[in-house]
Amino acid sequence: ECWGASSEGQSDPPNGRFNAVSTRITHTCGLRESSEIECWGDNLYGQMDAPSGKFSAVSVGGGHTCGLRPSGAIECWGLNHYGEANNGSFSAVSAGGGHTCGLRTSGAIECWGGFNHDGQTDAPDDSFSAVNAGGIYTCGLRDGGEVECWGYTFDGQAQPPAGKHTAISSGEYHACALSENGSASCWMIYNGAADVPTWLREPAVVTTSGRIVARRLADGRTEFGWQPAGGERLLPTGRFFPADIGHQRWLRSTPVEVDGEVFGRINARLREDRRIEFAFTPTGGERILPPSRYFPNGAQIGRWLRSTEIELGSG
Repeated sequence: ECWGASSEGQSDPPNGRFNAVSTRITHTCGLRESSEIECWGDNLYGQMDAPSGKFSAVSVGGGHTCGLRPSGAIECWGLNHYGEANNGSFSAVSAGGGHTCGLRTSGAIECWGGFNHDGQTDAPDDSFSAVNAGGIYTCGLRDGGEVECWGYTFDGQAQPPAGKHTAISSGEYHACALSENGSASCWMIYNGAADVPTWLREPAVVTTSGRIVARRLADGRTEFGWQPAGGERLLPTGRFFPADIGHQRWLRSTPVEVDGEVFGRINARLREDRRIEFAFTPTGGERILPPSRYFPNGAQIGRWLRSTEIELGSG
């Protein structure tokens, strides 16, 4: 039984009994009691055209779907522009926004597809008990119960809580984990989907650290600003990155200041892959490149994203 958005019929399941279900944005697939996969919703890329035969698991991605055969082979169908459909021998499968990950019987995670611009397929060399691919990031559950995530972190999706957990789930823009005591914790936020947890909150307004924030505008420009730790968003006068700028040229904002104190400028340049790279240059200092500094080309219009925290010093 499904409810919510159903623009493509993704919330209108067929009759009958199922043993598992997986859904993404515009299509849903279920594993019938007969072990066959049936899908409903959008089929623009053939993501609903499940092969015949028996499967033991199903996972729905952004424009593709993957099933795990009883033999341990992964079979995918639908969109394959980024190589997200691939085969192998695994014990579990998870389809993300444009990439796919499989959990081998040895506990190793192997991922493929998605161009890997943000490192979402660069799984750590370790043993895991579960894997879950998000929009453009991935999370794994280590054998000891710790959650580790990798890939796109402009919104902190790859900054999970500490402690031991028994399950994970990665969405497009936020992730959740189930702890050993049965409580769920989620991190990062997308239209209220998750509360920002205490380990990502800043306790007080300071000018020695902060994050670059950016959002895409309807006219193609990108607006950016600065959010000091614990403070409100600061928008300098010169803060718009044009849509038709040349590659690799660093542009800078007008000075960023708090209560009349100027402490730096935001830098931005367009990469060849059409992502915007952000940095911050403190007054009298060198340019600082935070680990998560790439604004995606296909970001949602009007939604603010933020970099990882930048330490400016003790000035």
